[in-house]
Amino acid sequence: MNTRLLRTNLLVLLGYAVLIQALSLLEPNGGSMVVLMGMMVAVVVHVCVLVLGAVVVLFGERKQEAASWVLCALAVGVIGFGTCWGGASLAELYSGPANFH
Repeated sequence: MNTRLLRTNLLVLLGYAVLIQALSLLEPNGGSMVVLMGMMVAVVVHVCVLVLGAVVVLFGERKQEAASWVLCALAVGVIGFGTCWGGASLAELYSGPANFH
C-alpha cells in the first residue's frame, strides 16, 4: 500500500474537518447540523474523487496502485464517517444554546 497517498488524504481529511468544525462556531443555535452536513458532503466528494482516481489508475494498467487508491477511499470513508458524528457531538456540546447562558 502506498503510505504517502494515505497520509496525504488523511491530512486533507483533517484539514477540512478542522475547517468545518471552526465554521460551526458561527452557528449560534447549535452547530451540529453544520458539521453533519458539511462533513457528509466533503467526505462523499473526497471518497468519490479517490474512487475515480482508482478507475483512472486501473485503466493505466497499474493494478497494484489502483488497489491502494481503493483502500485509501475505504479508510477515508470510515474515518470520515466517525469524524462526522464525533464532530457533531462536540459541536452540540460547545455551541448549544444552554452552554453560553
